[in-house]
Amino acid sequence: MTLDRSVILSQLLFGAALIVVVFTLQAFAPSSMAKPLVLAGILLAFVVTGVTVVTPWHRLPREFVMVVPILDIVAIGLMRIGDPAVGVGLLWIFPTIWLSSYFGVRGAVISVGSASVLVWTSEILAQREFAAAGVPGVVLLPIALLFVATSAVLSNRRAAAQRVLLRSQATQLERALRRASRQEALIADVLNAVEFGVVRLDRDGRGAIMNAAYARLYGLEIGRPDDARHGMAFAEDRATALEPGELPFNRAADGEEFDDVITWIPTERQELAAVAATARRLYDVDNEPDGSVLVVRDVTAELRAIRARDDLVASVSHELRTPMTSVLGYIELSLDDPELPASVRRNLEIMERNGERMLELIASILQSARQVDAPPLLQFDDADLGAIVRDSVESLRPRSDERGITVNITSAECVIVRADPFRIRQVVDNLLSNAIKYNDEGGEVSIGVTADESTAWIVVRDSGIGIAEAEMPKIFDRFFRSESVRKGSVHGSGLGLGIARDFVERHGGRLTIESTQGVGTTVIVTLPTAGQEDA
Repeated sequence: MTLDRSVILSQLLFGAALIVVVFTLQAFAPSSMAKPLVLAGILLAFVVTGVTVVTPWHRLPREFVMVVPILDIVAIGLMRIGDPAVGVGLLWIFPTIWLSSYFGVRGAVISVGSASVLVWTSEILAQREFAAAGVPGVVLLPIALLFVATSAVLSNRRAAAQRVLLRSQATQLERALRRASRQEALIADVLNAVEFGVVRLDRDGRGAIMNAAYARLYGLEIGRPDDARHGMAFAEDRATALEPGELPFNRAADGEEFDDVITWIPTERQELAAVAATARRLYDVDNEPDGSVLVVRDVTAELRAIRARDDLVASVSHELRTPMTSVLGYIELSLDDPELPASVRRNLEIMERNGERMLELIASILQSARQVDAPPLLQFDDADLGAIVRDSVESLRPRSDERGITVNITSAECVIVRADPFRIRQVVDNLLSNAIKYNDEGGEVSIGVTADESTAWIVVRDSGIGIAEAEMPKIFDRFFRSESVRKGSVHGSGLGLGIARDFVERHGGRLTIESTQGVGTTVIVTLPTAGQEDA
């Protein structure tokens, strides 16, 4: 159908030009209209135009189209032969452009050649003498038609190249659009599959994309993300209603960034749910702000679990103080007996020291339960690392003797550092306890202390089961226990090493571990002797 329109429009344009010529001749040279060949040429052109309009060109071979402009050339030739003076030769421009555009060089040769033949034929039949005055009509007209044809051929080739380029670009654009549509659908599927809520805000602060989890959490329609700027929420105290500008959505819309902001929102069950919200700015390829993304998740169960844990820890720790205080009281009464044998007195003194340490640990646990987000405070004082090592070895002697493990103190010189003695003792107890616990029956453990002017070292070595190389990066993770330990009968929580490293680093030191599975483990604690008072 495109071919039909193109052929009809081209012929109608020629027909319109011919009508103008006819009216002009009728007005200024009516005698020319009376000549038979002129009338024959006009009639042929109009008949060709009528046939062109009704012919289904899309059903015919494309070569048939060439007949129309050739007949137009013949019609113009008849008119020019009938009266060479009327100047209708310029009408050859229309079929020349048509043939050159549709059929390239071949069409250009046919149009220019046939028009030139008809020009010279009209001159011969008119029996004119060749003179300078006749040059424009005889020579320049074919030359002009040649340049018109050449221009049409070049323009057609350029247009064809542009069409090819446009088709290629359209194909690439279509592929890009399909790819973008697939990626958008994939992103939507992924966002709707996750349990946490996500909403994308554009650079004007309006909601652009919302996933199903966000819509469920806030009771919104997934297709109306901008409705999230309205609603009710309460602060962390669950009583203070937030102003509209304090809602996480509106804060993110204003370009604010924040992490895990807790708000409480009403639910369909007439309860309050805790929501943790995190917002981040987005930037385009030019590093210009391009909106924000807001991520929310329901943390009600987590907060309840944390509160239950803290309540349990506080309750258990409080209940442990009473019996431990009673035990220490009876130990003190026993030590007051002047007839107490020396060996018994020595055991009771060890029990008293460890009992007092137990009370301090209970007090520390109570403090941690009251201040969940704050680490225990360090009480810096002058601490003798040698004395701490000796006391730790003495307190764990019953456990090592029970398993037949020999604990050797390689060096316990008096090394004074600025530190929290209680926490450093906790570190040494943990390392020495692990060396005994994860050792073989009848194994060996060595511990020693040394120092120079600015640094002190505590080194603990054992001949135990060791740690696999693949598990070394995880040994400080909370609750991590190696596979060999989990399969064995040794109990533990997987918290000790992480706590020990934390205390050492808060003193400005380092805790490093070297281990070979089946050979043993070496733990090195490095501490600055001057301490770190602002820890």
